[in-house]
Amino acid sequence: MTSTMRRPALAIYLPDLGGGGAERLHINLAPSFVAAGYDVTFLLDRRRGELLNRLPEGCSVVALDAPRQLKAVVALARYLRTTPPDILVANMEHMNLMALAARAAARAKTRIVATQHNTVSEQAKRPSWQFRILRPLYRAFLRFSDAIVAVSAGVADDLARFAQLDRSRIEVVYNGVIEPNHAERAARKAVHPWFAEGAPVVVAAGRLTGQKDFQTLLRAIAQVDRAPPVKLLLLGEGPLRGELETLASSLGLAERVAMPGFEADILPSLRAARMLVLSSRFEGFGNVVAEALGCGTPVVSTDCPHGPGEILDHGRYGRLVPVGDSQAMARAIEQALGEEPDRQALIARSMDFTVETCANAYLAIFDRLRGTHTQP
Repeated sequence: MTSTMRRPALAIYLPDLGGGGAERLHINLAPSFVAAGYDVTFLLDRRRGELLNRLPEGCSVVALDAPRQLKAVVALARYLRTTPPDILVANMEHMNLMALAARAAARAKTRIVATQHNTVSEQAKRPSWQFRILRPLYRAFLRFSDAIVAVSAGVADDLARFAQLDRSRIEVVYNGVIEPNHAERAARKAVHPWFAEGAPVVVAAGRLTGQKDFQTLLRAIAQVDRAPPVKLLLLGEGPLRGELETLASSLGLAERVAMPGFEADILPSLRAARMLVLSSRFEGFGNVVAEALGCGTPVVSTDCPHGPGEILDHGRYGRLVPVGDSQAMARAIEQALGEEPDRQALIARSMDFTVETCANAYLAIFDRLRGTHTQP
């Protein structure tokens, strides 16, 4: 095979293949990249994660075996020097910077696509030193990316302010959440026994962390006044489990809140639920909101920065409430319980967030970059 016939090489740089949103997104997008003619490699700091078992056909894995950031930059530079891909898609704040540093060290001509999955100004408030130095590093170096992608318009606006970038440099590509088999998966039987009892079940899903603000959701559920009582199924795991269980008990919700942990496929529960409630303080996109719409399930969400408001078209496809306002959330839940949703309209809206649409947007970026010259 001549060099002109070589398949272009695409590396997707991630910390590992755990079950996070960025990891799931790229596992879902990769078959489209392969079908478009790319040799796809998942380039990981560590070879671990449950999604290793879902590696798409035609994709390979290269592990840098670099648990620490400085070691990862050195290992990545070595990889870019010896096996330079045509394009590297970096994910998450520090990996964007590490990819740019490694390319400079390797003097490689790999095109770098920096991807912003979350609201960076909120991420920078985290207490670790890595996040405290994020602003000056982003302002100094992110502009050397060949393309910059944000998962929502709000994230793009925030990133432009934070990194002092021209907003026109940032492209918005909504996450590809709706897979071709979405309806088939959603039609499977929901496993929790509450769904067979007839009581209204509200579902929430996500890591049990402060960002998700499940405390406000629990307080809202305690204020919902209707018979039979609303039950909350909280899907996810995380460090605040004990605190949330204690709060549920103190609110008298011990028999009305279930926290069964991580659920591999939440679509059956979303379809069986009366609604999804998202209580986050901030997001980047809010995959679960689009997933619920794809099931025809109503959504109540905080109007948090950023993502859910865009998915719901600023209230057209679901109710939006202020962040941290349990009373407003309780009222919105009661209103949604009292109405019959237009499920077909919700499903139609979800088609704006398909894997195919997202993959095509990335492929357009890749094809454009292959005709450009990377900055040294």
